[in-house]
This record gives sequence, C-alpha cells and structure tokens, in this order.
Amino acid sequence: MKGSQYNEREIIARIADGDESAFADFFRQHYRKIYEVGLMLTQTTSVAEELVQDVFMKVWMQKQVLPEINDVPSWLFIIARNDAFRALRKSLRLKTVLAGLDDMPDVSNETTDEIIYRNYHELVNKAVSHLPARQQMAWRLSREQGLNREEIAARMQIRPDTVKEHLQLAIKNIRQFLQTQDPLILGAEIIFVWSLHSLN
Repeated sequence: MKGSQYNEREIIARIADGDESAFADFFRQHYRKIYEVGLMLTQTTSVAEELVQDVFMKVWMQKQVLPEINDVPSWLFIIARNDAFRALRKSLRLKTVLAGLDDMPDVSNETTDEIIYRNYHELVNKAVSHLPARQQMAWRLSREQGLNREEIAARMQIRPDTVKEHLQLAIKNIRQFLQTQDPLILGAEIIFVWSLHSLN
C-alpha cells in the first residue's frame, strides 16, 4: 500500500485494534527509513537489520497508544535513534565514536529529545541562511511553503529540472554544514536525512 492509497491514520487505527495486515502495510511504509537511520548511525548492516526488528516489535507492543501520537515518523525516528545509540555503546569497534558521546544526556529523556530537535531546526535554518540565493529560495518554497517542483519552477521562472538541481545542491550544502557541528549534537544530520523522504 503506497502513495495515495496509504492512509497513515486509518492504518494506525487498524493496528491499534490488532490488525496484522495493517501492521504489515505500516512496516513496508517505514522499513527503509528506519534501516537507513540504523545503518548511518552504526555502519553495520546486521545491526541495522536488528534495529528494524526491535523498532517494529516495540511499535506492535505499544500499538494501543499509536492513535495518540501526532507525528508518527518522528516518534519512529526517536525509537530508532535511541536503539542505535544503545547499540553503539555496546560496540567495542566503535569505542572512539562513543568517547564523543560520554557527556551526552540520556537519549531516552523526553527533554533531551526536545533539545535535539530544537538544535536541529536552529542548525538547518542557519545552514539555509548561508545558501546561495537561488538554492535558498528553492529550498524555502519547497520545505516552508510545501510547493512541488513544478510550482517552484513557475514561481522562480525556471525549468523543473533546474529546481531539482538547486534542491540537490541545497541538500549537499546543508549536510556539509551539519557535518561540521559539535559531535555532542550527533543526530542532527540523521534527522535531516530522515526529513528528506518527504521532499517533493
């Protein structure tokens, strides 16, 4: 069930009632994004695959609360990120990465999640403000006004393919900016990559 046929709220209501076929649709809709988050954070395919299983097991175990969650993709991301951080802490091979996380507050703390998201939005806004004018305009029309490429092309009086190029360059420049930031806000780039799944 994809595209316009996939109704998240309807699927969630059915999952809350124990509908396993709805859960299978939910899994197919979100599997790839969760796997990519796990792979980017752990750099290990087997750990990323285990992460996916753990995340969806938790979703099923907490299915009754799903209808109360307003932003399901962000909720899934937080679960995936927390599990990935726990996997990192257990990994001797990534001991040097963990050294930079020693001072990070407990990622299961809700206040910490709010701080991370606030830092993320502040960082992205700062990165966008440093983009060349045309990239910045294309990005803001897409992300802030929700316009698709054709609508942006008409507004900017350029071809849709040129809009695509501006957005691709904007994404590249924003990611490069995020990669230069303090490791204690690790996760900002991952949230950014996650958010790109909704980019027109």
